[in-house]
Amino acid sequence: MTTLAMTVTPNDFIQLLQDAAIKRVVRFPVFVAGDEVTVSGFLALATPSLIVSDVLPGATPWRQVKRLLGQETHSLALDIRQGFDVEKLCAIAGCVKGGELVYFLVGGEASERRFYQRFSTFYHHADAAYFSQHGGMNLPQSISSSQHVPEYSSSFTSSGMTQDQQCAVDAIKQVLKGHRRRPALIVADRGRGKSSAMGIAAGQILSSAIKTVLVTSPSIANAETLFQHALVDGDCERTNKYRVTYSNGSQLKFVAPDVLLHDKPMCDLLLVDEAAAIPVPMLNQMLTSYSRIAFSTTEHGYEGTGRAFSLRFRSLLNDKAKGWKEVSLHQPVRWAQDDPLERWLFDAFLFDAEPLYPDNIDEVTVRIVDRDVLLQDESTLRQLFSILVTAHYQTSPNDLLQLLDDESLTVFGAFAHGTLVGALLAQKEGGFDETLALDVVAGKRRLRGHLLAQSLASHTGTVDALTSVLIRVSRIAVLPLFQRNGIGTLLLNTAESYAARDGVGVMGTSFGVTPSLWQFWSSQGYIPARLGIQRDAASGTHSLQLIKALSSAPTWFDDIQALCSSNFYAQLSEQFSQLDPYLSALLLNAMTEPATLSEAQNRQVALFASGALGYDLVTGSLSKWLVSWLARQTKTIMLEDKGCQLMVARVLHRQSWDVIAHEFGYQGRKDTELAMRQWVAIHH
Repeated sequence: MTTLAMTVTPNDFIQLLQDAAIKRVVRFPVFVAGDEVTVSGFLALATPSLIVSDVLPGATPWRQVKRLLGQETHSLALDIRQGFDVEKLCAIAGCVKGGELVYFLVGGEASERRFYQRFSTFYHHADAAYFSQHGGMNLPQSISSSQHVPEYSSSFTSSGMTQDQQCAVDAIKQVLKGHRRRPALIVADRGRGKSSAMGIAAGQILSSAIKTVLVTSPSIANAETLFQHALVDGDCERTNKYRVTYSNGSQLKFVAPDVLLHDKPMCDLLLVDEAAAIPVPMLNQMLTSYSRIAFSTTEHGYEGTGRAFSLRFRSLLNDKAKGWKEVSLHQPVRWAQDDPLERWLFDAFLFDAEPLYPDNIDEVTVRIVDRDVLLQDESTLRQLFSILVTAHYQTSPNDLLQLLDDESLTVFGAFAHGTLVGALLAQKEGGFDETLALDVVAGKRRLRGHLLAQSLASHTGTVDALTSVLIRVSRIAVLPLFQRNGIGTLLLNTAESYAARDGVGVMGTSFGVTPSLWQFWSSQGYIPARLGIQRDAASGTHSLQLIKALSSAPTWFDDIQALCSSNFYAQLSEQFSQLDPYLSALLLNAMTEPATLSEAQNRQVALFASGALGYDLVTGSLSKWLVSWLARQTKTIMLEDKGCQLMVARVLHRQSWDVIAHEFGYQGRKDTELAMRQWVAIHH
C-alpha cells in the first residue's frame, strides 16, 4: 500500500482511486473505517450508485441483494459492520463494471471471531485502498506516480462480445452443425461471460431455424443469465420462468438435471450450465443419452470448484467423446485483465486455492487441527479449503466462515510429511433439554443446525435423539490422487476414538447416497437410520442418514433402525420406485434379516421358475423370497447382477413391464418375464 500525506483530503483520495479505475477499466476495493459521522461524510463525497446496508437509512437491505444479480452496476457501498453473507458479497461484487469502486464499510474494533480477524487483515491487502478516521489513507500498491500504467485496449468484437465469447458461441453452434457426439466444454473463471455466450448462441440458433434447445443447471437461478441473453435481439417471448418461445416455433426450455435424466425429453441441443455443480455420474448419463451437448464450468470464483473437476471431466470426455472441443475464456466482460478487486476476492475467500501434493503418503498421521493455529497458518488453511472444494461440488464460500468460527465443529486433518492430504469435519449435535426436544418433535420449534439429531427426532418421534449428544460427520475429503489408500478410514476411526473418549455414544452422517458412498460407510459399521423422500434436483440423489453406536447402543438406536427398515420396504413400490435397483438391493441387504418362507411359498416360487405359474399369481411369495435372498448375500458382487436388478425393479419397485423391458433391453413382457424365471431358477 502507498500511504498518502496528511495534506491529502478524503476527496483527493477518492478522486485518485476513481481516476486510476477509469483509466485502467478496473475496480478497486476501498475499506472505510470510522464512526457514523465519518462514514456518512465519506459516502457523501464518494456518491456510490447503491448502498447495501441493514442499518443505513435509504439503503438496500442485504436480503434484497439477489434481485440485483445479472445487472451491471456502478460503484457500490457494502455495509459489513454487522457481519455479512460471503456468497452475497461475492455475487454483487461481480455486478460492478470496470472503472468503478467498491466501498466496504467496516468496524474499527477487533473481532473475537476468527473469520473476521482473518478478514480484517485483508483491509491492507496490496490491491486494496484503506481510509480510516484515525489511521490515515492508503492507496493500492499499483497506484503510484512513478508506475506506468498502460492504457486499456478493448478486445470486444463488433457484436459486443469478447473474442473469447465469440469463440465459445462458434463452438456451441458447431456442436449442432457438426458430427454427433462431439461436445463442447466452455471453461472460465467467473465474470468471463460463458453463460452469456451460451445464451447468445442459443438465441442465434433458435432464431435461424426451428429447433428445440434444452438447458439444464443445478437450479433455474443458475441459468437466468443464459435465458436473459437468449432473449436479446430475438423475435421471442419468455412464456414462463422455464421457457422461451420464438416466433418461428423454436423453443428454449429449462429442465432440472434429475428430471432430464428420468424423462429424457427430445431436443436438438442440450446446454449444461455450471456443469461442475452436477455430479460427474449424472454428466456421464447425459453424454450417453444426448448426442449434441455443450457444457460450461466455472473453475475459480464463488461458484467455482477449482481445476479438479475440469481434469476429471476432461478424462470422461476423452473416454466418451473423442472429438470434443474445449474453449477457455480469459478476458473478463465487465472489467479489464488483472482487476484488483478480483485478485482481492480470490485471496480473501480462497477462490483460486489449488491443493498441493506431497511426493508420497508412506507415513500418514491424523490429528485435530487447532483453528487458532489455522488462523495464523494461511498455507494450511488454503490447503484445507482446496481439499474440501476439490472433493465436493457444493462447497460454498460461506463454508470458510463455518470452518473458522463454528465452535461445535472439530476439524481432523490427515498429514503426509507435513502436508494436509485429507480432512474430516465433525459436528457436535443434540444435548438439548427434554422440553425443547418435545417441542421439536411436536413441530412447534425448529432448531438452527443439528441436521441429523433434529431429523431423526422429528421424523421418528424419538425425543432421545435430541436430548442425547451425537457427532455428525459433515464432510470427509481426501485428495483425489490418494483416495482408496485407507486415509478416509483412518480419519473416521480417529474421530470415533475422540468421540468415544468424550463419552459420545453415537456417530452419524448424512449425504446424497450413491452405491460407492454407501459401500464405504457400511464397511465402517454405519447403518441406515432414514432415507429422504425427495431427490436433490442437482445430484438426483436421496439423502441417506446413517448412525453407528460407539459403545453400547442407546435405547432409541434399535427403534430408529427398525423403523427405517420397515418403512423402506413399504416405500419401495411408491416413494422409492425410481431408486437405482442396485442401491435398493444394497440397502435391503443391510436393513433386513433373512425370512423363512413357508413350504407353500417356496413351492410357488419354484413353479414360477419352471414356467408353471405366471408372475401375477406369485407376487407375494416372490417378493418375500427376493428380500430374503438379498438379506443372505455376503458379497455385493451378487447384487450387481443384471438379473438381480431386474427382479428388484419389477418385484419390489413395481415398475411397469414396458419401462423395465426398455431399461434392461428386452423385447416386451414375455421376454422380460422369461429372464426373471431363468434368474430365479438359478438362485432359488
